[in-house]
Amino acid sequence: MSASRESFGGCVLFDDPPVAFDREAVGALSMGAMDAHPDRMRTHPDIAGRVLRLEYTSISLNPQARLFGWRSLLEQFDPGRAADRPVPASFEEELTYPWALYPVRRILSASKADPTRRGRPMRSVERVHVSRASAAGRRLRTISERHGYPVEVDERYGRVRTWMRRKESQLPTLDELMVTAPHHVQSKQVPRFEREWRAASWRGVRRRD
Repeated sequence: MSASRESFGGCVLFDDPPVAFDREAVGALSMGAMDAHPDRMRTHPDIAGRVLRLEYTSISLNPQARLFGWRSLLEQFDPGRAADRPVPASFEEELTYPWALYPVRRILSASKADPTRRGRPMRSVERVHVSRASAAGRRLRTISERHGYPVEVDERYGRVRTWMRRKESQLPTLDELMVTAPHHVQSKQVPRFEREWRAASWRGVRRRD
């Protein structure tokens, strides 16, 4: 299994720029049906906190990376319910560690086997400006305001996200964002990314002309 792709119970959860996976946390959820994960997490809230931090980081970099369809694993727990409370509390403790600012770019191309379908994305992620969550968020807000980009803020947990470019319906297409998230993601870029990014950007310009 590659560093950038991990599966929990047969379902891919983190399929975006690589997260430094905690082997113990992943192992706690690696067996059994998906609907059984919340019960196991309630039994091991310390491990559950790390798992939720991994999920939160993945969703920060790729908003489509949810475990339960349109719901995240975190949303399976109610902080007002006594049995659930230790799990989100453990997750929030994980968020007290350093965060980083991440520029993320993706190239979405047509599949070679079937041009009507989207192929596997090419990705680039950089980890910059490691600091406290609040400092990373302020920095991104400042950059976004300077360039006139709208800002999305998760008021509860602290994530700040700015989209510089959103994907279009016609392939190939690009998306580009900057986001703050826990600092565990390493910088990584697939081979030939910059060349492919420049080519796709130029095709996009010509398409709009």
